[in-house]
Amino acid sequence: MASSSPRQPADTSFQQAFTTLLSVAPGPVFPRARQLYLRKYPLEGPPVQLDAAAFPSRFRTFLLQEEIQEGRDGLYRVRGHRFAVVHWQAPQTNPADYLTFLQERWGLQPDHLTLQQDSWFRNGGAWACFNATAVYERQGGGELRVSLGGRGAGPSPGAGQSASS
Repeated sequence: MASSSPRQPADTSFQQAFTTLLSVAPGPVFPRARQLYLRKYPLEGPPVQLDAAAFPSRFRTFLLQEEIQEGRDGLYRVRGHRFAVVHWQAPQTNPADYLTFLQERWGLQPDHLTLQQDSWFRNGGAWACFNATAVYERQGGGELRVSLGGRGAGPSPGAGQSASS
């Protein structure tokens, strides 16, 4: 049953995937390890599980640009601003394919999707980038809160600082 309206469970799934990814990623004190991890592991789950899936997806979603804030109160916050959607180990496709995947998988409707000329990390395939805002917060005592910003209404260009390139 396909629906043209946004689905709340898809948004929750994006939040959960973002939380899971960041909860196991190397911390910001290890920038090189963190960057490698975020280029290798998609929001959909570990690559081994995805490759072994009965119906593997043609697309995978990665965190591309983040802003990291550490407050004096012990609050650690990561804002995901830009994401990559990769046409996994395949040539470039049209923007509509990427947008359909983002809508069906995550309930996202980004305003701007930009096709990229180069291949994703380690020849992962053709890709496009889009803006979305996801926030991961952890209190020093282990408290965790997650929120998702507007559907694809990412920050304006130049907003915030990038912790990864």
